[in-house]
Amino acid sequence: MRPIYWLAGARWETLRQCPPSERERIAVIGSTVLIPAIMSFLGMVFYAKNRFSEPPWFSVMAIAIAWAFVIMNTDRILLATYRPFQPWWRRFMQVVFRFALSAVISVAISFPFCLDQYRPAITFRMQTELQGKLNTLREEEAGKRAELAAELRKIREDETAARKQLVAAYTTQRDALVGQLPDLETAILNPDEYADKRIEDERRKAGEPDFVAPASGETRNVLASIEALKETIAKTKAQLEEKQDLHRRLVEAIARESSGLTNEFYPEPKKAGAGPRTKDLQIRDKAVNLEIRRLNATVSAQHNALLASDKQLAAARLVDRNAYLDGLVTKRDAFMEEAKEKERIRKDRLAKVNAEIAALEIEHPQQLARLDEQTSALVTTHASNSKRHDERYLPHIQRIERKMNGVLDPMEETMGLYRVIFVPSPDADPVEQSEQGQKWIAGLFQFMVIFGTLFILDLIPIMTKVFSRAGPYDVLVEHPEFIANANLRVFHAEYGKHSEDWGIAGMDGQPSGRDLVKGNPRVESQPPDPYR
Repeated sequence: MRPIYWLAGARWETLRQCPPSERERIAVIGSTVLIPAIMSFLGMVFYAKNRFSEPPWFSVMAIAIAWAFVIMNTDRILLATYRPFQPWWRRFMQVVFRFALSAVISVAISFPFCLDQYRPAITFRMQTELQGKLNTLREEEAGKRAELAAELRKIREDETAARKQLVAAYTTQRDALVGQLPDLETAILNPDEYADKRIEDERRKAGEPDFVAPASGETRNVLASIEALKETIAKTKAQLEEKQDLHRRLVEAIARESSGLTNEFYPEPKKAGAGPRTKDLQIRDKAVNLEIRRLNATVSAQHNALLASDKQLAAARLVDRNAYLDGLVTKRDAFMEEAKEKERIRKDRLAKVNAEIAALEIEHPQQLARLDEQTSALVTTHASNSKRHDERYLPHIQRIERKMNGVLDPMEETMGLYRVIFVPSPDADPVEQSEQGQKWIAGLFQFMVIFGTLFILDLIPIMTKVFSRAGPYDVLVEHPEFIANANLRVFHAEYGKHSEDWGIAGMDGQPSGRDLVKGNPRVESQPPDPYR
């Protein structure tokens, strides 16, 4: 029975002095320590079984035994230090401590037990939500992957279009330049032949009816005088038309004035007949007629002068044509210089075309190489984007897939339990939504049943100690401590009176004796009753 006595925190040397009934009481109290120890062992095994799909049983058993020993030793310490004769507040603190420890242990075991009971619902709920997240993530990943594929396809298409455009531009420019070579290579000029041909062309052109030779100074003077005559005639005709219009208006005004009607010159009405105003209008009309006849004569004279100028211009043109034909002989040297200049321009143009063709043939491969480099850079960037895409989505998708097929961690199971109890399912019908408010009551009831059972079982040792009577063992344990405490109180009370005598008699040889005596001066007081 000694192991049972040890569990109760009793010393066999003291307990052997007690009667058998007292030893039996202590044995019963000690046996109660096994109850929370066994529950702690089973609770740790249960926790490990629920937390791991394939738990390391050797480690689990070792940890469970250690945990059971901790709980057993804690109860043993509380039973050994709980004294029926000590102050009530000390006993109360010990009981409160055991209550708190029991509550923590009960929650630690009850909650995994509830999680185990609701695990199918939690797993189904979490897998449903994870499946929704996985579907959304897969759709997003597929969309991004399609965008990357479209981007790569666009890179290839742009590269093909750019290559075709470069080849087409190169072919067009080169064909255009090569097409100029035959004319430039065959268009070689002989200055003498070119000069003779130009002179012959100029003579043939001069023989055409509509040919106009370059105007000399005299011809330009005649042209200037003709232009001046034309302007003068135009001005004279304008004056003549103005006077004729005034004559018509005066004739109309005279007729209206004779009839007694208003007109533009005399807007005031009067009686019909020839009066002073009529005579005035007639005098003004007569003067206008004279001016009209003068202007007509002037216009006729100017026309005659213009005809004479035209004859003079024709004679000057003939003189210019003859002078142009006579001067063709002197233009041969100019035509030969012109032929030499054209030949030089032809050679320069031929060299330039050949140089442009050579530059095109050099530049075209370089353009294709730059296009290949740009395409390679874009493809490398696309590969980097694809890698980042895989790093962003694939691990997350694989983690969700593993989580759907594996074991949820405590945090996820706790969140799943909260959602099962308090949050309606996304596909819940109205009846299930209305029943959601009662689910927490059912969950709380199951938790409280398990928690209460474990809580009461954990409190059996301390409550057995509390409710049991104080027996002979307690008296035997408390008696020496009671005497020592009483002596200590008396010592504290009497030390002030006899400190000097005690210090001189018993503490003179100790180094700290005199300091202890000086630090506790004598105080006159009545000693306390040790049995109060």
